[in-house]
This record gives sequence, C-alpha cells and structure tokens, in this order.
Amino acid sequence: MGLKYMKRNIVALLAIIGLAWVPAGAIAQEDPGCFMVDSEGNAIDLGPLCPGGGEDSLALPSNPGFFQASIKRRLGGVPVVDVVFNGSESFEMLLDTGASVTLITPGMAKALNLETSRELETTVASGDSITVGVAKVSSIQTGNLIVGQSEVAIAPEKAEEGLGGMGLLGQNFFGNYDVTIKENHVEFRKRS
Repeated sequence: MGLKYMKRNIVALLAIIGLAWVPAGAIAQEDPGCFMVDSEGNAIDLGPLCPGGGEDSLALPSNPGFFQASIKRRLGGVPVVDVVFNGSESFEMLLDTGASVTLITPGMAKALNLETSRELETTVASGDSITVGVAKVSSIQTGNLIVGQSEVAIAPEKAEEGLGGMGLLGQNFFGNYDVTIKENHVEFRKRS
C-alpha cells in the first residue's frame, strides 16, 4: 500500500468521522513527514494518525519496498548522500544515475582495507577508457536502504582529484529500484 494511498484513506476517514478541522479542499502530498496540505497551502500535522508518525512514516513495514536517503547538498546539480560501507565506514558520495557500478576513491578503499580481486577496463563519461580495480564489500547503505555483498570499482589514483574526493553510488546499488530525486531526499521503490 503506497504512502499516497494511505494518506488519502486517512483524509477520507477524518471526513467520515466529521472532524471539522480538516478542510474539504485538503490534498495529500508526497513530501517527507506525516502531514497534509489544506487548500490554502497550510501544512496540517497528522502526527499519531500515521503509522510510525513523523519522518519515519515513509519507511513502514507495511511498505517494505520503499526507502529514502537524505540529500546533504548538491554538487553540479548531482545529489550528495552519506553512504555506509560494511556497516561501519561512512563517506559522502554522488548519487550517479549514469554510473553502472559504484566507484570509490583509493582513499576510501584504504579506509575500508579493501584489496583488489581483479581489474576491469571501463569507459567513463568523457569517453576515455580507464582500468579500475574491483573489490567486494559486505554491504552498502544509504538512508534506510541496505544492499549486501556488492562489488565496487576503485578509481585510479589520478582520478581521485577529479572526483573531488568523493565516490559515485551507481546502478549496482539501486538498479532494482525506481529512483525519484526530490528536493531534500531520494526515494527508492522496489520494482515488482
């Protein structure tokens, strides 16, 4: 059951039980939190009426295929999110919808004590072909979405400066999800 559907049911329930404070022109919305917006644009906090209440209401067990991550800032318009590897080491990374694989910097690989298991020839956005090392991590997490056992590419030393010290969170992390980039967060919906 989707968040939008749930909020519409809540509005309908409130109208049925006759709570006068809910204006007839109220609309449901998809922004984070548990509230609705009335016809004048005022937010009405639904608090305890939403399962889980507040900000956590978007990641309910009733909707286990929905996840989100906060956007810290944007770099050239690309969202920057916190990413945790192996359940312990956190790094800022660019959420790159054009990257087929998650790419980390040599500094990140060193912090994670990763060893390259093989090398891979790949083409980057500029069209240049580069050789990257490949290593395995036990998990990758952003927000409340965790993907286990994944391969990551390790950028060559000379590329670290061009990446601004940040890696790229790529399709091997979120490729099974529909991704919606909002103003302050990214939503991941599991495909059926």
